Amino acid sequence: MQDNDKLEALIRNNRESFDSHEPRPENWQKIEAELGFDQRRDNKTQSLWLWKAAVILLLGVVAFLLTDKYNQSEPLEEQLASVQHFEELETFYTSLINNKRERLSEVKGESSFDLQVEMKELDEIYSDLRELFLESQPSEQVLERLVHLLRQKLHVIDSQLEIIEQEQLPEEMKKEMEVNSL
Repeated sequence: MQDNDKLEALIRNNRESFDSHEPRPENWQKIEAELGFDQRRDNKTQSLWLWKAAVILLLGVVAFLLTDKYNQSEPLEEQLASVQHFEELETFYTSLINNKRERLSEVKGESSFDLQVEMKELDEIYSDLRELFLESQPSEQVLERLVHLLRQKLHVIDSQLEIIEQEQLPEEMKKEMEVNSL
């Protein structure tokens, strides 16, 4: 305690001489270097720049995602139009197919086993492709393939109807048709 009192008394008595002298700037620079103030300032500056860069990057990503989201609305409208177009085509072709099947059953009674197998295969392919089209890929190419499958079903039924109708023709007309086809 006495040492502190002596030091305090010395500072009070010589206060004017302490206040009149300023240390040289080199001394402060040496003290700051020993304490690491320059490094701290550099670290703070670097971390500040890193934060600024991170904020700018984050803003860029958010802006990209927002513009990308709004740009996707146009393809959705096109996809909806494509799906509606498909549904119209499907309704049209399905009604034609059903009418031809009814006509085939009227003419023949029960369709042949080969026809049933072929129609079942086409139906399976069609249902898989239809599911793909409606759930994930309403593109023009898939739509064209679906319409092609519907037309193929019609062709198979028409071919079967034609065969049955030719079988039911009288013999004279069959011979006449064979001569005309040569």
